[in-house]
Amino acid sequence: MTTTNMTTRESVVRLLRRWPWRSSGIAGGVGLALMLLLYAGEPLRGIALASTTNMAAVLFFLVGGVVLAAGAGTGSLLWRLLARPFAIALVPALACWSVIVLLRVAILADEPLAETVFQDGFGRAVVVYQAAAFAGLVAGAVRWVAYRLTAVREG
Repeated sequence: MTTTNMTTRESVVRLLRRWPWRSSGIAGGVGLALMLLLYAGEPLRGIALASTTNMAAVLFFLVGGVVLAAGAGTGSLLWRLLARPFAIALVPALACWSVIVLLRVAILADEPLAETVFQDGFGRAVVVYQAAAFAGLVAGAVRWVAYRLTAVREG
């Protein structure tokens, strides 16, 4: 049982090390700045605060998920093209969903929980998942084509 926990812990640490913190942070900061400009002159509370933080979180996980999925196209052909992009894309999508739900519950406490969880959280997580999965598929296909071209040239 201890080895399973160590393996899980090591994989989480490896994922955190591979996460593109700089590019994600820049995207989230730019999204936050643009939303603050949009709401300039208005008090930043309620729906304005929720929209601002949601946009920053979505951009953070969108850029991070795309970069993470694009860089994770290693392994066998079946794993690289068919399974890994969809598995890797779950990480930023679930993290985005969690952050959005927590932010909305903290900021808009009177909003119905079902709307927060399914409409806001799930809707934004689907966008992040689709972009990350597509980036992973494209990166895996490009790597496969590059490998085949190199094999034909050498072979």
